[in-house]
Amino acid sequence: MRIHLVTVPYRYDERDSGLGQGPAALVDAGIERTLQKHDHEISGPQVVDLPEDERVDGPVAANIGRLGAHTAEAVAAARQAGAGALVLAGDDTAAIGVIAGLQVAHGAATRIGLIWLDAHADFNTPETSYSGILAGMPVAILAGLAGPIWRGAAGLQATIPTDRIHILGPREVDKKEAALLRSTDVRLLSDTELDDAALVRRTVEQLAGHVDLIALHIDLDVLDPSLVPSSSTPSPDGLTLSEASEVLAAVLDTGKVATLTFAGLNPGAGARGKRSVESALKLIDRTIDRWRDSGTAPA
Repeated sequence: MRIHLVTVPYRYDERDSGLGQGPAALVDAGIERTLQKHDHEISGPQVVDLPEDERVDGPVAANIGRLGAHTAEAVAAARQAGAGALVLAGDDTAAIGVIAGLQVAHGAATRIGLIWLDAHADFNTPETSYSGILAGMPVAILAGLAGPIWRGAAGLQATIPTDRIHILGPREVDKKEAALLRSTDVRLLSDTELDDAALVRRTVEQLAGHVDLIALHIDLDVLDPSLVPSSSTPSPDGLTLSEASEVLAAVLDTGKVATLTFAGLNPGAGARGKRSVESALKLIDRTIDRWRDSGTAPA
């Protein structure tokens, strides 16, 4: 399979800060060699940047959106060149640009499914969030429940109907966020439900049967903190590498994954950061063979 490697080295709109150092850490640790070991044809890495002259003196979400527009360009180019886009992002806010890129390449009417593997649901809005953290809102923004400035700046042409959104493995969901989720058709599988491999495969295959393409997003805090001890958002009782690999394999085996995004890697904190990088690379190594070409964008 042809894979185009895209890196988004930002935490929000700050380059190479905290989580923004995660993509480069994976490149330095040898992700390209890992991919080539599995006989994938690799291009990149293409580094996404937000030029200083495009920044606005206003809401951070506007700058994140502008960064997302450049991410969209990279993802669309990968799809139009016949490749899957492997996106290494600093934080989860990159997801809006990834989906926007699929819409550029395949058309706004394309039925895109989103599978979000995370210790958190990331389905907050400014009205439901206790913290106001933007990285806790991307899925709700993709669903059109918040963030019009963000979506507009990123060039998102259409929101994702909630019956095409699956959130897998959340262990921490805010009370208001949970109420909002219940008002939608989002399919949520808790961390304990992920223990049922048959349920996971059945759920994922049902989604695959109703969409044209799948965007698969993994926040590495879904793993147990012992595996990612430098995580900025640690949550106890997370997945082992074997458990996470099984879930990813179930999604990749559908043959409809067009983009694969890894986010939330904090490579700092010395030995703890090194272990986190090693865990991320091991997870990619264990699952990347399952990724098969999902079809390319129309010429």
